[in-house]
Amino acid sequence: MAKNTSLFVYGLCGAEPLSPRTRPHIPYYTWGRLLVIVLREASIGYRGEPVLRNVSAELRGRVVLLGPNGAGKTTLMRGVAGIADIYSGEVLIDGVSAAAACGCAGLLGVNLPEAYNLLYLDAYRVLELYMDLLGGDIGYALEVLERLGLGKDLLRRRKPWELSAGQLKAFTTVAALASNAGNILLDEPFEQLDPAHKTRALSLIEQSKTGTLVLATHETWLLRRLRSWNVYLVFSGRLWGSIGAEELLGSGVVRGRARDAILVIEANGFVMSLVRGRGEPLIRLVSLDHVYEVLMEEA
Repeated sequence: MAKNTSLFVYGLCGAEPLSPRTRPHIPYYTWGRLLVIVLREASIGYRGEPVLRNVSAELRGRVVLLGPNGAGKTTLMRGVAGIADIYSGEVLIDGVSAAAACGCAGLLGVNLPEAYNLLYLDAYRVLELYMDLLGGDIGYALEVLERLGLGKDLLRRRKPWELSAGQLKAFTTVAALASNAGNILLDEPFEQLDPAHKTRALSLIEQSKTGTLVLATHETWLLRRLRSWNVYLVFSGRLWGSIGAEELLGSGVVRGRARDAILVIEANGFVMSLVRGRGEPLIRLVSLDHVYEVLMEEA
């Protein structure tokens, strides 16, 4: 089920954008919409090989996908965005199947770089095109990008794929947030950003008024800032949760099945429990990439 991701994500195949004069101050797609992404027993992957198997989840409101690198977070987002293949089950965006969603302008915005390489244009013209087609806020996008070190001159000199890794991450994240989409997926939006720009990017995300915003990350420090968000833990192509970020802040990781576990996770040959008040504090790991080191030390 290979897709042209840019056409799908940004609705460039026949959808009518709103004019700037009629654009509201909140994402226009929120009017009377479900604002939810649903996966039902979905298996998603590439070239005939599933990365996620039989995954079910309801992503609504503010959601964190928290897991180590390589766990399947990006593949899940690519499946929703029409980049990865869906082999079984279904993926619905506001009740519209991912396979049928092309042309639904305002349905979905993403910061996946594949969505911005449709045309051989400089980054400024790519941004201008997408904002115009979607009724997005080009002024807001340019103002924020300037604060993140990406001025108009730089955007006009380089194509998206010619930006540095950090610049591309900032560019795609701001474009997604400015798109006025009802549902937004942000894959590792802080990766390759310096500490100052991480803080600015996080503030932008917290201020977003989109209906559903899903953020994938391996960084546990974010839980302190996203206390009101719901979290799905992602390991080895499976999801556990959801659970409130506030509850995870006071939890620790122990090996094995604990009677008082909040969650029990089986991944990569390990069984681990999240428990309250003991174990290695989840927040202290900084990154979930370190969780297996903790489990090895307990062995």
